Amino acid sequence: MIILYTPATGFPDLEVKIAYGLARVGIEAFGIDKVAIQDEGGFYEIIIDCDVSKEDRLDKTFDMLCRRLLSSSYIPFNTPGIAGRSAESITVSEGETFTVNNYKLIIFNASNIQTENVCKHKDESIGNIIGFTVATSYHHKRDGIDISIQQDIPRRPTNPKKICKVCALLSLLGTWYASFIFNIADREVIAIPIPKGKVTGSKLQEIFSLQHQIRKDWINQKISQVLIPLVFLSKIPSSADILDGFDLFIAVLSRQQGYHVDGLFLIPIENYLDFIRKSPYNIATIDVMLRREAYGSLQELNNTIYNRNKASLLRFPRLYVQETSSNNFTNLLYPETAKYLLKEVAMISPEIIENPALGSLARTLRYFIRERKYGYADDIRNARKESRDFEETIAKILREGELRRVQQEQDKKQGKKIDNWIHLPKEDEIKEIFKLANEDFEATKLALVMLAFSFPSRAEENDKSTDEIQNAK
Repeated sequence: MIILYTPATGFPDLEVKIAYGLARVGIEAFGIDKVAIQDEGGFYEIIIDCDVSKEDRLDKTFDMLCRRLLSSSYIPFNTPGIAGRSAESITVSEGETFTVNNYKLIIFNASNIQTENVCKHKDESIGNIIGFTVATSYHHKRDGIDISIQQDIPRRPTNPKKICKVCALLSLLGTWYASFIFNIADREVIAIPIPKGKVTGSKLQEIFSLQHQIRKDWINQKISQVLIPLVFLSKIPSSADILDGFDLFIAVLSRQQGYHVDGLFLIPIENYLDFIRKSPYNIATIDVMLRREAYGSLQELNNTIYNRNKASLLRFPRLYVQETSSNNFTNLLYPETAKYLLKEVAMISPEIIENPALGSLARTLRYFIRERKYGYADDIRNARKESRDFEETIAKILREGELRRVQQEQDKKQGKKIDNWIHLPKEDEIKEIFKLANEDFEATKLALVMLAFSFPSRAEENDKSTDEIQNAK
């Protein structure tokens, strides 16, 4: 068995790119089923299941990959964070040979001298460009702060580091093998899966196939950076299984007199993947918000999913309906998405969510929401258990609902067409709701609001058709 070690540079994106690059070499040399990456906390082991006597094949394969892929500036020049002369400096010249010998030993000395390579290898040095590790650049300028004058031109300063050319080449291989590169409006984004355990070669192959689906994809909306993971993952639903067990390192770059870092974050993505995996309606919900540019509700949904924030969950349905509806149509939440959020985020029991009495009152409340009268839903959302706001709001709903029912009866007698018959819950159903609220007030009011802002289920539509037939008679 051959084991290679990344150099523990302290830069998570650089470290994992080198690991992916070494894995790519191992896969090309010995096959997918022979290679795995193991996260060791600060560095990675690349485990190759083969006889040590065959390790010279690694150097031959590495040389072959370098000659075929990196002998021109095409790949570095098309890598975000690398441009101009920097791209030319990391091409492979004729006659150059490279070895992976430096990666056969763990580098224990973590200290770093300013003049040495951050990888601590003694080979030829090159500038550590933003494309290898974005942490070597400062963020985009803020009101002229930290601007330096170079050759009479104001520029953003950087924190230059150096790495050896072998690490640079491996980093390029890793970037183009297992990173996601796409555009958000005028920004370039690199999303790098960060392993949290052992990753097999077959899993790496899946990532390689997945990243080709979105390479140089373009999302035109100027969404906020915090929304990038949710939007990105929703665009590739197959990521829910492939990226399970990874974190995501995301770098947002812009060009202004060279590349600059606009955003940089490392996040867990389990909650996002679970949301995407559970239902296609969840993905459709995100797509609706993007098409309608409903960024306020998208922000609340993101906070709901990622942080499990119940306050955002309470605000989300109202904002979603407002931002995605048109003058002629009130767009509501998909019931599958509403129930997912109630179960997985709010942790409300199915006994409350599926309670027929609660569903009956939600139908009544939905009637007013379709009429763009949101006050009742807002009053229920803001109700407190220690006051009687909840009971008083329901009483108001029932009183106005009865007035609407009487008016609809009169309109029917006059031959007018009724498009939206109001439904009124029965007395025993109201008593059941008050009982639920007494047992779990917050869960009851949240479920009532979420269900009211969602489309009726098929069973409810069947009941509605029965009511309309009776009313028509």
